[in-house]
Formats: sequence, C-alpha cells, structure tokens
Amino acid sequence: MVGALATGCATANVSPGASGTGPNASPSAASAPGSPQAGEPATSPSVASALPPGLILHGPRTRKWVALTFDADMTPAMVAELRAGTVASWFDTRILAILQSTRTPATVFLTGLWARTYPDVVRKLASDPRIDLANHTFDHSAFEGLCYGLPIVAGGDAAKRSEVEQAAQAIQQIDGIAPRWFRFPGGCSSASDVGLVQSLGETPVQWDVVSGDAFQPDPSVVIRDVLSRVRPGSIVAMHFIGAPNAPATATALLTIIPMLRARGFSFVTLDALLGGALPPR
Repeated sequence: MVGALATGCATANVSPGASGTGPNASPSAASAPGSPQAGEPATSPSVASALPPGLILHGPRTRKWVALTFDADMTPAMVAELRAGTVASWFDTRILAILQSTRTPATVFLTGLWARTYPDVVRKLASDPRIDLANHTFDHSAFEGLCYGLPIVAGGDAAKRSEVEQAAQAIQQIDGIAPRWFRFPGGCSSASDVGLVQSLGETPVQWDVVSGDAFQPDPSVVIRDVLSRVRPGSIVAMHFIGAPNAPATATALLTIIPMLRARGFSFVTLDALLGGALPPR
C-alpha cells in the first residue's frame, strides 16, 4: 500500500500562508516529505516505505470503489474560538446535506471534542446508514512532533491511549457503537503509535488521496486534486468543518461526486471498502 504522508489537517492555529499549516495549504506552506504537490501523484513507493507498518492507505484496487472520508477536527483552541464567537461553527452543514441528497456513503472521523460540541449532529450522522463514524482522537493533538503546528500529546503512551479511549467513549455514548477505524491527527505517527491503537481494538487508516481542502478557498483546486488522483480503492481525505479552515470542501463535492460517478466509481464507507461488504445502491 502506498500513499501521501499527511493531509495537512486544517486545525493548526496559524494563518493559511504560514509555515506549518500542512501540505496544499498555500504555495508557501511547509510540506511533509513526500506529500503531493500540484501536478504530482498522491502515491509514491518511497513515501510508503517511510510510513509505519500497519497503516491502511487504500482498499483493494480490483473494484472501482472509493471512500470519501471527512475529519471533524476540534482542538481546545477551536473550542475557545467557538465560545468567543470568533468562528460561527466548526460544522459545515452543506457537506452533510450534499452527502444525503446525493445518497453518497462516507466515513466521518470524529474528535471527542467535536462529538461533545455537536451531539445532535453526531446522532444524525449515526442514524444515517450510509455514514460510518470513526475515531480521530479526543482533542486532535499530534502523536508525533512537528506535525503541521498541531499541539502535541503530552504524557507519553498513557496520554496517547487516553486520546484514543476518550474519543471512542464520546462517540459510543452517542452512537452506541464502538469505532472500528482510527486516524492520526495530521497523519503523524510512529510504529509504536500504530501498535498502541491496534492494541485498543481499532485499525489506523491513512489515505492515498489528499484533497488539499485545508485552508484552500478555491474549490477548483480541491476538485483537480481529487479527480486527478483517485484510483480504484482510493481513500480520500477531506474535512467536515467548513470555513475558515476548509471553506471550499462543500462546493467541491458538488462536482467531485457526479464526476467520479460518471467515471464509473461507486462510493462506499470504509466498512464496505475494507470489510468486503457490497456497496450501497
């Protein structure tokens, strides 16, 4: 399995053009080694060899199935911005409306803070049979340092374990189902981190297609990046949080979904893509 190193999760508390916001944030933003730039493929054997073993980057290449995945990021700083009224919301209602109106399956990776902030939304997601819920840590802290400006988990393996368990509990309290899939914030992890998550009964999932929606105001860039990189079995990484950190995602979906279907792709959840289930009609 091969894929890009990091999505450039859209939660770093820095401006879009600042160093450390992650790949595809802006031409001047710092990029992780091997992360795709404009016009480059999203997969590379050299990148895959640098990733910890055990990460799932894509599904089987034998069927034209693709999994749209969305990260519902939330850090303590984002909670503070919400309470102060600096940001109106960290939930883009348009994304869910588009997924539902187009009957498009998807998987949403929830942070525990996001789930606690929007419990009614989580219940709505959980009630939709086309949407799977997954674990994105409790407060979106990086498991390894120098991860696009994200805060770093302090306290070693015990704190990392708590990040996974607290998020799972927050999701299960609302959804009633323990998360099966897990995604590291920023995609930053070590082999021991992967083993820790696996020991807790969850499977770490990365991606092979970076949508580039982090801090990207132009939906045409997101559309180009996704359509040029999707292959059978691809896992596409996007964000669920809207402006100001991912303002173009919803608009891009209006083109991405019908275009991929026109190319013969079927959208599936991670459960279907990785578990061998038949895709929804």
